[in-house]
Amino acid sequence: MVSRTERKREQILQAAGKLFAEHGYGVSMDAISKAANVSKQTVYAHFKTKDLLFETCIQSKCVSNRIDENAFNTDAPLRNVLLEFGIRFQNMLLDEGVQQTYRNAISQLELHPDLAALYLESGPKTTNRILSDYLSRKVEAGELSLQGSAEDGAMQLLLLFHGRSVYWANLGEDSGETPEERADYIESCVDLFLKGNGHRV
Repeated sequence: MVSRTERKREQILQAAGKLFAEHGYGVSMDAISKAANVSKQTVYAHFKTKDLLFETCIQSKCVSNRIDENAFNTDAPLRNVLLEFGIRFQNMLLDEGVQQTYRNAISQLELHPDLAALYLESGPKTTNRILSDYLSRKVEAGELSLQGSAEDGAMQLLLLFHGRSVYWANLGEDSGETPEERADYIESCVDLFLKGNGHRV
């Protein structure tokens, strides 16, 4: 059973996350307490500073949106798994909440570089480790050979998967691509990666 204290903390996180996403770091603790329907003292009882609250919101968003080990069906064909992963990964990056979390981390880069480091560790670095672990298992099973390390291979794929859609979205623009066009692009990325590593497609 969730305790009253835990419920209050979650209320604050939900309200703060929404306000930070809409207005950036400049949101006041007063506004957050009102949106969470708690006193400002309650907010400070859970989060001693706005920096800590902002940091916790970023970490929470990264954890809730990242792709974990369950994204990979080890029994399915390699190409199919990478296609499914690529589409899922790109869709995640285009999620409005994920986009805003990224922008919030970037917006505080000069004043709070630790927040960008937290975002990097909780999001991109974790995703890269998860994908590289999968690629390593495929190499060990003799289903894949890589020109370099599994970590480099994973990074190549992740950067390819961003594509025009994510690149444009990070700058506030819509690429205008349809879901079908984006899926075709992901397929071309997977085939390019596999062919480049000597895998027959």
